[in-house]
Amino acid sequence: MKVGDLVQKRFGRIEPYQQGTVGLIVGRHVEARGPNPAFHGYWLVVYYPGSGHPAYRYRPEEFKVLSESR
Repeated sequence: MKVGDLVQKRFGRIEPYQQGTVGLIVGRHVEARGPNPAFHGYWLVVYYPGSGHPAYRYRPEEFKVLSESR
């Protein structure tokens, strides 16, 4: 998964605005070691156009790629 890919959320908590819609990966985030090991690792920053919600960080395992960017 890379920036520009179109993705659909498949696992984890799915909000109503994410059901049956496509999100756009707008960035990647690496959380350095901190006080909470649950947040350590790679994250995707996904934006849902037209949803009215800001981009948010998610685990890559929660998504399925629908269309890859070049």
